[in-house]
This record gives sequence, C-alpha cells and structure tokens, in this order.
Amino acid sequence: MRGKVIAVCTSGIGNVPKYPQNQVLVSQYGFTGDVHAGPTRISHRTQNEKFNDHQVSLVAQEALDYINKELGISLRPGHLGENITTEGLGDLSAIPDGTLLEIGGVVLEVTEQNQPCKNLLVYHPLLVKTAYGRRGLFAVVKEGEGLIIRPHLPIEILPS
Repeated sequence: MRGKVIAVCTSGIGNVPKYPQNQVLVSQYGFTGDVHAGPTRISHRTQNEKFNDHQVSLVAQEALDYINKELGISLRPGHLGENITTEGLGDLSAIPDGTLLEIGGVVLEVTEQNQPCKNLLVYHPLLVKTAYGRRGLFAVVKEGEGLIIRPHLPIEILPS
C-alpha cells in the first residue's frame, strides 16, 4: 500500500491547529519546533512522565473529507493537530500498531490510533463523535534524524 504526504504541520504551542510548513526537519523525537516532539510526555491517565510514544501524529485527508461532508465544515490540514496529513492510505484506521511507515528515508513506527479529544470541539460540537475511529495515528521516529519531510513525498508501508 502506498500513499503520499499532503501536508506537514507544526506548532510551538499546544492544542489545535498546527500550521502547514513547506518542509520539516526530523529530530530523534519528532518534528523540530513542534510542541509534541521530545523524549518524554505526561500521561493523560496517570499525569506521570513517560516515554513519548506520541512524537508524530498522522491524519488522512480522506478522514478530513468525511468529517467535512458529515458536519458541513471546512477542516484543512493541521486542523486536527496532526503533523502529517496523508492521502491514499484510507482513513488510517486499518493500520495496526507496530507498522513501519517510510517517508523520504524517515521510518516511523505506529504506536497507536489517536482518539479524538475535546480540543476538537472548537470546530463543531459533534466533531469528537464524528472523528472517532478516524482521528489517525501516533508514531515514533525509528530512523531518519536530520532528514526533511515535505509535501508530495510518497509514504510506503514497509513489510513486517
């Protein structure tokens, strides 16, 4: 299965949106300059510091299109807080944890499906419910520190 990068997005502050960039530099722990990059994060459940398994987030353009049609809104890349907007891989819900994705020499390992959070309610009161199961993926950087990801690069699902 092969897709492509539609947008790469970052933000130095939390919540949504993230903002499309011409390109991003990949660090050991995510995208340089993005609030979610780093070796650790605070667990939402325990409030304790833990390994950052949410370094990079991906959302499909197909999911944005579905949500926009269902709710009559105009979400664009970055609006759901994703770092990478994809196309051609479906809504990403069929991609299991542990899957390796290669983008321009960068290898990302999928860690889990991203569940919609209340931050998305700024766009529509039914967005969390509508986005459930279509919110995309979290991943960690396995290879490619120092490389650049930009729109139009292919995304390959590597054999397991």
